[in-house]
Formats: sequence, C-alpha cells, structure tokens
Amino acid sequence: MSHPVRSMVPAGPFHTEAIAPGVTLRRLYPGGLAGPDRVVLGDIPGGQTWSENFMLGGPEDDFIMLVPDIRMPPNQLWPMHWHDCWTVVVVVEGKCLIGDWYMEPGDVFVAAPSIEYGPLLIGPMGCRLFEIFADVALSPGGYGPEYRDHPTLRGGNHVFKPREGINRRNEGHSSLSLEGAEGMWKTRLRPGWSWNLGDAADPQRGVVRDTRIPAGISMPARTREDWYGAVVMEGSVEVGGKVLVRDDVLVAERGAAIPEMTAGAEGVQLLEHFRTALAL
Repeated sequence: MSHPVRSMVPAGPFHTEAIAPGVTLRRLYPGGLAGPDRVVLGDIPGGQTWSENFMLGGPEDDFIMLVPDIRMPPNQLWPMHWHDCWTVVVVVEGKCLIGDWYMEPGDVFVAAPSIEYGPLLIGPMGCRLFEIFADVALSPGGYGPEYRDHPTLRGGNHVFKPREGINRRNEGHSSLSLEGAEGMWKTRLRPGWSWNLGDAADPQRGVVRDTRIPAGISMPARTREDWYGAVVMEGSVEVGGKVLVRDDVLVAERGAAIPEMTAGAEGVQLLEHFRTALAL
C-alpha cells in the first residue's frame, strides 16, 4: 500500500491586521520546528512537512516573490533537486544537511536558477527554515527521474525530468559537495548581510538583507516603490503603534507608506525581502 507524504498547508494565516494603508502585520504560526500542535511528528512514511508562506507581489506583477516558512521532521530526506529561479535557504531552528554542509540556525544557502543541489537531510531534532523563491512561477523546478518512487516524494505534485546542462554532473550520484560547486554559495546572516537574486545592476532583481537596529533607534517613515517584507528574527520593533516580535512579519505593498520603525529594548534583527531593488 502506498503511504503518500502529506505536506500540510494551513487554510489561512494565523493572524493579520492592518498597520497602515497597504501595510500589514502578519503573525506566523507558533509551534517552532515541530509545527502547530507538533504536526510534523506524525507517524507517516517519508515524514510529514508543514508550511505556510507570504508573498510579495500582486496580480498585476510579472512575477511574485514567495517566502515559505517550512517545518520538517527529524531525519527527513529530500533528494537532490532544482528550482528554476533564484533560491535562498535560511535555517531558523534545528539543523539541515544540504549536500555536505550541515547547516545551523543563521546559515544561508543560495542556489542560482536551475542548479541541482542536495540532498536535504533534516537533523535529529527537526528543522525550520525559510526557503525564499525569487519567482514563485519558476519555483517547481524538478527532480531526476530516478527519484519517482522516493518515499518522501510520493503523493506530491513533483516534476520529474532528465537533467540538462551543468546538472549532468550529478548523474550517478545522490549527493553534491558544495565546495567549489558552480551556481551555489554558502554564507551566513550577519549585520548588513545582503544578497542579490540576479545581476547587481538589474533593477528587477530581488534582494534579501539582514538588518539590525539598536535599541531605541528609529528608521524614518518611508514609501517603498515595490513590495517589501520583513520578518522579525530576534528582538522587537514598534511600527504604527504595533509591537512586532519574533515571527511577526511586516508586509508593504508597492507605494505603501510604512510608519516609523523603532527598535525595542533589546534591539531588533529583521530579515528583509525586496521583490525588486526598487523597494530598497
């Protein structure tokens, strides 16, 4: 009998409220790396994954940035695969092996479009990560045809297709070292860290940035020229009379005026997402 893995996605957000016109506070679901009600610990062959996401972009845009918040069970194995857009993986809780890099909280893996990487082997305590896709329409990517019957992939809407170009280097292998591998980078969050999802001169490139604001310091009110999202990683920040804490997300639509942002008593760490560089 086939036991398909379930990748659970909630029907709606945990909590949202307006801060200003076009500016929304969204609170991510609680539960940490085990997910709400410890759902990822369900006894299911292949393991059960839980995720939610927020999007930067609207129906009028030619692409949308997607930021999934993914919770995965201990020792779950995802075979090598690729996405056809820029992809950034940020470990939030727990550990995750990508290729031969055992990632810890704060570690960041970046893959260029259509570059096959992996596998992902979740650590013994489980893992929570953000997997940032610069263009959600191109995110499905693919898996090599030999993984059609992999237990973790059964029951999903995964794409299986032959490798092309540089990905042929992985034929006959189940893992790829990140050391010196073209199209992949190992990095880590730190104050001022940022990454361009595309050519640095392209105004349509996405950008991800780690911003730290010391206690009591304010960022002036400003209007963003494109969609913007900021996840509170640590500390707190007050925006428009609302206090945002860890796992709160600020989402601003194009042209929205964001009120002054003032860091709390311990300062704040924000993981900022810009659909394009116009939002910087």
